[in-house]
Amino acid sequence: MTTMTILRGKSTSTSIILWTCLAYLCASIQADTQNINVSINPSGETTVRTGQNLTILCSVGVPLKTCRVEVPQERSVILEPNQPSEDGIGWYGSSLDAGQCGVFIAQIKEKHDGIFKCSLTPKNARYESYNTLRIIVAKPPVMPELMVFPGRRGERQNYEKGETLKVSCRVKAGRPVANVSIFFGDEQIGLEEKPIVYNYNNDSYVIQNATRVLSWTDNGKVLRCDATHLALDRPLSAKQQISVLYAPQPQPTIERFGFVIGQPGTVNVTVQANPRPQFMWRIDDDKVDEGQFDESNRIRSSRAVELGKGYWEITLNIDSVQKSDTEKKYVLLVNNELGSTEYQIVLSTSTEPAGDLDAGSIIGIVVGVLILLLIVFLIIFARATGRWCFAGGSSTRTIGESDIADPAASVSLLRFRKPKPDDPNAGRRSDTESAGRYSRSEVDSSASAARRARAKMNFSQLFKRNKDKVSGTDTDTVRTVVTVDDEKIQTSDAPQAVTLNSANPAVGEGGLVYAELDLTQQKNVAPRRIDDDATEYAEIIYTKPEAEEAANAANK
Repeated sequence: MTTMTILRGKSTSTSIILWTCLAYLCASIQADTQNINVSINPSGETTVRTGQNLTILCSVGVPLKTCRVEVPQERSVILEPNQPSEDGIGWYGSSLDAGQCGVFIAQIKEKHDGIFKCSLTPKNARYESYNTLRIIVAKPPVMPELMVFPGRRGERQNYEKGETLKVSCRVKAGRPVANVSIFFGDEQIGLEEKPIVYNYNNDSYVIQNATRVLSWTDNGKVLRCDATHLALDRPLSAKQQISVLYAPQPQPTIERFGFVIGQPGTVNVTVQANPRPQFMWRIDDDKVDEGQFDESNRIRSSRAVELGKGYWEITLNIDSVQKSDTEKKYVLLVNNELGSTEYQIVLSTSTEPAGDLDAGSIIGIVVGVLILLLIVFLIIFARATGRWCFAGGSSTRTIGESDIADPAASVSLLRFRKPKPDDPNAGRRSDTESAGRYSRSEVDSSASAARRARAKMNFSQLFKRNKDKVSGTDTDTVRTVVTVDDEKIQTSDAPQAVTLNSANPAVGEGGLVYAELDLTQQKNVAPRRIDDDATEYAEIIYTKPEAEEAANAANK
């Protein structure tokens, strides 16, 4: 009996444990079905302006049974495909079977600012899954508040040169917060400073700070704070002009040109100073105050005219310019409470010189010079190597003659055959005698021909490279020494002449004439064998220089 009771107790406990596990498992399955991940687009938050439309799409990966959305300050709405919109709120998406649940809001209102919620019920599920989105309806900010901290003078508008300008700009009531930028003139300042944002009771404001060390060129610039916002069509701006105080700024010597003796002359000088300075001219030892005449009553100073932003112009009028006026020393003394400066002025009757060359002009001149040098180099190179327009073939230039010299004399080389033993004319002359005789008559008759040849110099010869080649090599020069004699040797053989031009043959001691023999290869000449027993003789015809001919004519 007791045993049966114990067995029944164990069976009851086991059943309880089994039913408990089954219930826990069903609850877990139900929880997983309830916690389906819902994606929403856009996500997080979105900002829209009043009057704009907004589309929101929620979706899951399983078919849906219901789609319910909650728009801020609107009633909860169950949406279905092809359902007509009501109060500007309607269905958006593909279908419930595709797992989509979207809403289209035709016109955003101010009251729609808040949390949007979409709740989705999958098929075969008893619970909804949801996701949320923060809708921010843009609200424009109010006018910016520009705060400028006072300088060492205790003022909020006047600062001295070198002071640090401290600025703070606050923009309130924007939703979301406005974007704030601070400008000093055309330059944005405060970029290194991060904006400070405050939120209070669903309202917010932002503060932007900036600093700047002031220069005299900052005088008269406008300090501006701009607030930009989605709800604004144009930025909101707060402005304040800043005055920088500084002593008269120095300038290099001021030169004025174009003065005409006897006519009126005007000297204009512009200076930069703040606050207004005092002006006085010093002309040599004479002092002329602002608005006064000098001692001669010919020169008068005008009163300074403010041009704005610390620029002042003063004029010195000369009734009739004299030469002594251009020789005087002119000094303009300018001073205010922050300092003083002297300006040197020079007057001249010369015309104003052309302005300094800019970088472009200097580069152009340098490039032009380089191009010119390159052209000259190419011409010299082509002339030396016989390239391009200078490649004109070989010429019959004589050895030792310069390229542009006119030939003043000619030497005719006559070729003779060696006389045979049975030649009746063999004894007329010896080899030595025929080596260096010349004829005075032939010299005189060829002088005029030489002068005519001198006049036939062609300009192209100046740039034509002469190539004297013998068997493909450069011309070889052989110096031949001949004895000048008045006796003329008659030859019976027909000579083959080769012309050799020499400007002025050098006459040495003992009546020796030095000539350079051009071994240029002759055309149409049969090659001579080494064993050909032949001796070549040359007759040198010397042309007198013009000076010698004139002297001989005078002696006669």
